[in-house]
Amino acid sequence: MDFAKLSRVNINLLITLKALLKERSASQAADRLNLSQSSISKNLSQLRYIFKDPLFHRTSHGLTPTAFALSIEPKLSIAIDAIESLFTQSRFLLAEYKGTFRLSMQESAFEFITAKLLNNLLIHAPGVRLDTWFKDTLSLEHLNQGLLDFVILPHDIGQTPNLGNYLNSYELYRDHLVCLVNGKHPALMQAWNQESYLNCRHIHVRDNELGTPIFDQTLAKRGLERDIAVQVPDFHSASSLCSQSDLVFTTSSTWAAYSCKVRDLIELPMPLPSSEVVYSLIWHQRSESDKAHTWLKEQIIQAAYKLSPEQVRALN
Repeated sequence: MDFAKLSRVNINLLITLKALLKERSASQAADRLNLSQSSISKNLSQLRYIFKDPLFHRTSHGLTPTAFALSIEPKLSIAIDAIESLFTQSRFLLAEYKGTFRLSMQESAFEFITAKLLNNLLIHAPGVRLDTWFKDTLSLEHLNQGLLDFVILPHDIGQTPNLGNYLNSYELYRDHLVCLVNGKHPALMQAWNQESYLNCRHIHVRDNELGTPIFDQTLAKRGLERDIAVQVPDFHSASSLCSQSDLVFTTSSTWAAYSCKVRDLIELPMPLPSSEVVYSLIWHQRSESDKAHTWLKEQIIQAAYKLSPEQVRALN
């Protein structure tokens, strides 16, 4: 270890870099640290010299980190947290904690995980605030940028997105595919099999991040294809449209159980081979040493524990 080299690095410089990565604005970083903007500029100049990298580029939206700055952010967070722990008590008092967590997910995860989580938070963590987003608004890239704390991502087995080097994941639960049709659908008057399924027109929930579902890729390998009549951005829209048309909505059994409770819909089995759907919890390594973050992660995992369509039916 080169102590002489380390001795030339002022801890204030690292704190400035952490604030700039968090705020993406020199003025906001100055306010956060109670420093002048000129001090922030001087610190940034020294940081650029030390790291031999510009670290940030100025844009109309503020400061945009370079690839190098983003790559060292997890290590920087760990280093500053470790230094801070030298001067603070390690005890985490949930009842006294005040902070905001930002979660992004599909509606299916909100209905069955986050909604179950909220009551526990309100009772045991009154100072915690949850900001929730739908996944088509904020997702994995925003998690990398520090704009989110968690993403709950549904995906087919074999369709896990590239999480890179700094995102961690935990499998919350698995589900299987079923079909939803309205109560007067013509398919209810005939045999429900591969032929009748493919003869129907379908609704598909679009996911630009994951691309073509594994199910449709498997069909294509067999020379088969669903007739997708409508693509929608969310599950609620798909269920609503399904209840008002002769379109088929292929979805998870958990969402189907919920939808059949609130709409005039009938659940049918999936008549073709299909892979399971996995719901994964994803977070950034920068939060690994954050005790509040770890607590909430454990609460999300517990809320999803043994989740099943039967439990969903019992809750509705």
